[in-house]
Amino acid sequence: MITSYIIHLDGSDARLPLVDALMQRLPNPQVLPAVDGRAMSAEECAECYQPGLLSPRYPFAASPGEIGCFLSHRAAWAKIAASEDVAGLVAEDDVILDPGFDSALALVTSAARPDRLIRLPMSNKEEVAKVVAERDGVQLFRPRVVGLTAALQVIGRDAAARLLALTERFDRPVDTFQQMTWLTGIETLTISPSPAHTEAAKSGGSTIQSHLRLRDELTRSWRRSRYRAAVARLSRGTP
Repeated sequence: MITSYIIHLDGSDARLPLVDALMQRLPNPQVLPAVDGRAMSAEECAECYQPGLLSPRYPFAASPGEIGCFLSHRAAWAKIAASEDVAGLVAEDDVILDPGFDSALALVTSAARPDRLIRLPMSNKEEVAKVVAERDGVQLFRPRVVGLTAALQVIGRDAAARLLALTERFDRPVDTFQQMTWLTGIETLTISPSPAHTEAAKSGGSTIQSHLRLRDELTRSWRRSRYRAAVARLSRGTP
């Protein structure tokens, strides 16, 4: 048994058709109200967000939207951890399921374990380290470096509890934290080909995007590259 938790921010009416579509295709779906980080006070943010907490240091300050997104995912993890299900499915409300989703879900469901996290990514970018299972043209593999985005995932009950325990305070966006498998100890697998894509730009835009001047973007690109190199080294177990 898998319950699906669709994270949706009240007032994001442009995404309601996407939520309705997810409700039609996901197993045992329910809508989980998202946390609006923009409505949080500085004191409320400081209770959960602490920059520079972990190594490698995340090079950017989290936006209110990113803080709210992390807290929304923690609410989903709490639901999964408290359930009797082996795992739960977490979906953000801008996800569009592609025709291959049903085949991917069948493989994911058969491979779900309490201590596993399985990503259903929005694109095919991760390098395969080891294929774990394969069925009907769909592969489940262990990536060399866990990819970004937490838009669609199946998270085991024990893995959800572990994520909760490690993130009473956090210092980076939720997907970059989940990349840190050397810290979490959670077996993290990925499905290929990608069974979904995101329609954020067509459904009200991302709640965490921003516009930057060219110089600032160049600086951010340099910092991002250094950070990603550190993540790759740690993911591969090299100093």
